Formats: sequence, structure tokens, C-alpha cells
Amino acid sequence: MRRRFSLFLLTCTLAAALSGCASVSTRPGTAIPTDLTELAHWEARGRLGVSGAERGGSGSFAWAQNKDRADVQIRGPVGIGGVHLQMSGSASQPELRLETSDGQVFHSGTAWAELEARLGASLPAGRLRYWMLGVPAPGAHEWITPPDGETATLEQDGWRIEYRYSDASGTRLPIRIRAASGAARVRIVVDRWQLGR
Repeated sequence: MRRRFSLFLLTCTLAAALSGCASVSTRPGTAIPTDLTELAHWEARGRLGVSGAERGGSGSFAWAQNKDRADVQIRGPVGIGGVHLQMSGSASQPELRLETSDGQVFHSGTAWAELEARLGASLPAGRLRYWMLGVPAPGAHEWITPPDGETATLEQDGWRIEYRYSDASGTRLPIRIRAASGAARVRIVVDRWQLGR
């Protein structure tokens, strides 16, 4: 499992280095706000790797954000199998619905427990909708490296998030994200962004 995870991370790093940026498209009539926390509708597709103290894995994801509701499809092998997550509400206390590829459905507390058990690590899933855009979630945070270049480092809620950005499309968005908290590690490579509805 660790070998597959390492191979995935190497592949992601090489792909990001070779491509240099993700594909970004904007739907007609969409005004992109300067403050991306105000962007109500967006989609991202790419690859992810997750590791915890005992296990990890890799896979692909498709994320669709509609105001405060996120639909996230994760396809394995991530060590968790395929899952469909639906999150809504505030960043600090989001509601979660998790459906597995074998048809099991979990809600609220049991959904969070199931997600943590499958990932092998606890993730602040409500914060991810902000962190995916390369901006802090509401609340206390600190930029260790200012977000004014191609790279930046954010610390929030016990997590350290390192970004590599691209603004080739005119909108500055992350193309690579590395997040760590204790033994938990998450790496994301975004292949495609779509902004607007």
C-alpha cells in the first residue's frame, strides 16, 4: 500500500511539473470575485493521495461546490473504495452524508466516523472547500509564506497546507496542495477547474 501511495505521489509531482498548470474554464456570464471565498459555484477534478499513521492510498476525485453544498466523488483505490460525499452547512459544523460504492449510507456522526476509519486519518472536511481554492476557512489562521507568489503556506486548525498556484488563466488557483497534521497527509493535484454555474 505504501509503495502504491509513493508511486502515486511521484506520478502527481511529475505530472504537475510537466503540465505547469491545470485547465481552467469559466462558464459564460460568470464574474470571478477578487475574494475567492465569495465564489459560489465551482468544480475541480484531479487526483489525491491520503495517508495516516497506519495506511494510505490514492485515487481520483471530482468536486462540485454549489454555495454551501459540496458533492465530492472519490474513486479508488484510495484505501477507502469509491465514496460519494455530500457536505453542507458551516465550515466548522458541516452536515455529512457518505455513500459507499457498495450502497451503504451514513449520516452525521456515523458518516464522520466512517470517513475517518476508511481514510486512516481525521480530515477537517468542512474546511476543505476553502482550502481547495487556496484561501483560509473562516477563523484564525496564519500565512507562513505569503500567498503572493507561485507558492504559499497556510496554517489553520492544526493543519499546515502548502500550495503551488497557477494564474495562467487569469484566475489564481491551486494546482497542487499538500496538507499535513500529525501523521495525516493529504496531497491533491488539480487537473481541471471550472468556475461558475
